[in-house]
Amino acid sequence: MTRTVGIIGLGLLGASLAKALRAYTTYDVIGYARRQEICDVALAEGCVSQAFTMVEPIITGADIVVFALPPETNGRLFEEVAHLFRPGQVVTDVSSAKDEFASTVYAHIPEGVHFVSIHPMAGSEKGGYAEAHQDLFQKMGWIVLEDEAQSAYDATVARELADMGRAVGSRIEYVEMEHHDKYLAMVSHMPHMLASIMITTAGGDELGDKRMSLSAGGLRDSTRTASGLPSMWQEIIYGNRMNVLKAIEHVEQELATVKQLLHANDNGDSLGQYLERAKQIRDRLPSLTIDKQ
Repeated sequence: MTRTVGIIGLGLLGASLAKALRAYTTYDVIGYARRQEICDVALAEGCVSQAFTMVEPIITGADIVVFALPPETNGRLFEEVAHLFRPGQVVTDVSSAKDEFASTVYAHIPEGVHFVSIHPMAGSEKGGYAEAHQDLFQKMGWIVLEDEAQSAYDATVARELADMGRAVGSRIEYVEMEHHDKYLAMVSHMPHMLASIMITTAGGDELGDKRMSLSAGGLRDSTRTASGLPSMWQEIIYGNRMNVLKAIEHVEQELATVKQLLHANDNGDSLGQYLERAKQIRDRLPSLTIDKQ
């Protein structure tokens, strides 16, 4: 019997997930968008089989409900609609930061409803329905959050959501819920802050236009994420701010180390060793391969 996935939020991630599930799985997909014009386009393009500007039909009509709005918005909405869920349903989300939403879910989820969070490690500096596509998740990481101490967690659901990620072409990673936001602060949220700092430093004063005209791929590539939607990143980063602050402290320590290397009178040998170590670490990043297991 076909299971139905209801996606609350047809932005880049939500609509891309809907398109991927429709293209590569047998799930039926229904969706919520705040604006009727997005619902109309999603229906016309076959992104979803049904589209609504109200959340209630998604919850009543889906076996798996995916919260695909920003984390704080997801939390407020879940608190409002938690009473509508029935035993056996699955709640999940695709947020980049988990602690606040998970705390809200655990406080309000009805007995018998399952919650397993996922984090597809895919995206773009551009957002919105118009940027969504069915292959966004191909060869990208797909994190399944484990939280066995919570009664709402269910290992069978976790396996289904992992299989969902494999079906849309992703590489599966399992991470304990308590560690997720600490890890993401270092590899996602703090890099966005650094990108914003770098581009502001390069182009934010009276000499900025001239510097920017001289820039090449290095500045463009390393600051790509600074073009992301500011309101969305504000919510993500501020919601995980304590972990981001700790990550920034680590960066400050590395900057102090680099300053010492530049002051060293050794013809740059120590700096060269540092750069070689950085290259070796960078070369260990996961290759873009798909987990077939």
